[in-house]
Amino acid sequence: MTSKLDAAEDATLAEATRRWSPMPEIDLRQLVQLSDDTGLFQHAIYGLPDPNHGYCIDDNVRALIASLLFARLRGYDERVAPMQRYLTFVVYAWNDPAGAFRNFMSYDRRWLEDEGSQDSQGRAIWGLGLTAKLGPTQVMRELARDLLNKALPSIERFTFIRSWAFAMLGLDAMLHAEPSHDYALELLTQGAEKLYDQWTSRRAALGEAFADWPWWEDEVTYDNAKLSHALMLAGYRLGRPEMIEAALESLDWLVRVQTSPDGRLSIIGNDGWFTRAGHRAQFDQQPLEAYAMVHACLAAAALTNDAKWANRAWMSFQWFRGENDLGVSMYHPETGGCQDGLTPTGVNKNQGAESSLAYLLSVLELHRFRQRQQGPIDEIETDQLGYAIASASSFARFCLKQYRSVAGVAPHAVWNRTASKARQLALEESLEAYDDLESLVRDAHVDIVHVAGTPATHAEQALLALAAGRHVLCEKPIATSRVDAQQMIDAARRRDVQLAVNLCMRYSPLYEPMKQLCESKPLGALLRGYVTNRAGDSGLGPDHWFWDRNQSGGVFVEHGVHFFDLLNAWLGKGRVISAYESRRPGSDCIDQAGCEVRYNEQAVVNFYHGFHQADCFDQQDYRLIFERGEVTLRGWTPAEIDVHAALDEEAIAAVEALLPDAHELTLHAFTGDERQIKRRGAVDRVDRIVHLHWEDPDDKQTIYGRALRALMQDFVETIRRPSRPMRVTADDALAALDLALEAQRLASA
Repeated sequence: MTSKLDAAEDATLAEATRRWSPMPEIDLRQLVQLSDDTGLFQHAIYGLPDPNHGYCIDDNVRALIASLLFARLRGYDERVAPMQRYLTFVVYAWNDPAGAFRNFMSYDRRWLEDEGSQDSQGRAIWGLGLTAKLGPTQVMRELARDLLNKALPSIERFTFIRSWAFAMLGLDAMLHAEPSHDYALELLTQGAEKLYDQWTSRRAALGEAFADWPWWEDEVTYDNAKLSHALMLAGYRLGRPEMIEAALESLDWLVRVQTSPDGRLSIIGNDGWFTRAGHRAQFDQQPLEAYAMVHACLAAAALTNDAKWANRAWMSFQWFRGENDLGVSMYHPETGGCQDGLTPTGVNKNQGAESSLAYLLSVLELHRFRQRQQGPIDEIETDQLGYAIASASSFARFCLKQYRSVAGVAPHAVWNRTASKARQLALEESLEAYDDLESLVRDAHVDIVHVAGTPATHAEQALLALAAGRHVLCEKPIATSRVDAQQMIDAARRRDVQLAVNLCMRYSPLYEPMKQLCESKPLGALLRGYVTNRAGDSGLGPDHWFWDRNQSGGVFVEHGVHFFDLLNAWLGKGRVISAYESRRPGSDCIDQAGCEVRYNEQAVVNFYHGFHQADCFDQQDYRLIFERGEVTLRGWTPAEIDVHAALDEEAIAAVEALLPDAHELTLHAFTGDERQIKRRGAVDRVDRIVHLHWEDPDDKQTIYGRALRALMQDFVETIRRPSRPMRVTADDALAALDLALEAQRLASA
């Protein structure tokens, strides 16, 4: 135990990573030097590739992982990091009759075996799982997913725990990409149980001696930290805290036994390893071990939010920079490579693939981890989805504020037609600013593009983002024409990405109770409805784009879709039967519009929109008349409700269950024959006339912010699990637009 290792650390994780200095540059030169049109050479003679030893899948998988991480950090460019070449090598390595991957290939492209080692199989699964999760194109992700599905049965033949550990890293990544993959979850569970059972068996066998040797075997050999890392990830995913505890205990011990008294990483050498009997090899120290330590300690930092693990990752990285037993730098600045190991007589000056990639992967993981300190750390749970907004308005600022507290999404970039506004917002919010939208959608860190400009621009901007494979959150309306909206929906389906529309009223606290009132009908069927929106217009000057139908689509399209969607959700799709609009006296501004919509060929709902109020009189209300009473809702995002009805006790109980926190008042209790009341030619039995009232105590902005956050959380979860429908879909937005366009047509006529 060293004082440096155990020093108290009061810094936050973000503060600890800011102290990493100087941060290493991401140097791909040796990766490129060792690559040809087949893949990555295994070995090097000094810095040059050595064709005598050909290629192997192990190193091409590592190169694939490095390319994936680089693309996430700096953008995908095949000319810079040839990801497809490494993925192609992995695909070609698959031997279908054997149900396994080959490993070694000679320089003349001949496979030297029918089946590689278990470790090489596990590493291949790791690389494919990460490609399924992080691949920059849908084609790559699908290819990786398909090949991984073929390879999964081979895992069950593994007999070595390290092979299982490599595969578990890939399985966990695969489950990020496809959370409902039952077989991947089954295998991850099986691997976790193997590791944990071996750990607990050793603990039982060693008794008190286990405290001095909390490890899976009597020998500590190679890629050691991967065992702790894999069990940590699996324990988190499976909700098994005892597995996480074992992983952290083993990793803590591994750090301590490999830390010199002066606080340097002193790696266990592979010339004899480290045995419980007492022998410990100081040399040959391998770069792969330093990388495994960096990666596992960063995962522990993410899981525990403890800065000590970030410090340990940084300490482990310093081994490459000369803080090692020989005091020599392993990184070679002239080539960008890493020398092959520490020997008793000095460094092995060759810079082969395994060593150079160990250094490069360590650098990439450090950059990736540090970059994410602006938002929640996600190595354990899931990669943050990078969020970009195509607007720099006050509304954009409001959205950014809300989404910073949504799990699984991290604001990253902004674009605006006026570049100076984008740069100003970027400065205020620590974002990337783009002068053109095309560059923003090509940014590999952008997963979600929020299209938030004027309605007439929605389709063009959304189609650009969808074509780049980005998920799109579009402000309402989805578009100003049906053709444009359908093109957006079709583009999202072709690219297999998600398209959502901000129809946030469905995330009102009263949305679900009202939906159940309409569907279960304790008040009977709906007969008539009135939706009134009296909006303040102080921010709508005569030159505002809102009044220009070419930009806004008009009152029904720009504004009415919110209300059309909400009533569609409650009552089923409606049909416009009449509509009107009127101009402001002495102006071309249409500031009043209304229509009637029939639902289920029975109930008619009147919609009124007026933009003519002082802000203090801005209000919205919904009055819905049912067979046995009426419901009144108030609020832009409905947040206050009154139910007034004559019901029997069973129906009253049903309403109470939907509004459990409502204040209830009995206005009249019926007795005897008066319980029988006539209505619409029928006789109902009632027990009481009741009035229920509930309202949200928060103000309008707070309620709206909550709704936005709920919508984004819903969107993120649907991106993670595409089979899971959102509360409001793009098809719902199209149905609301259809009503708006028909109302507009009838009103104009």
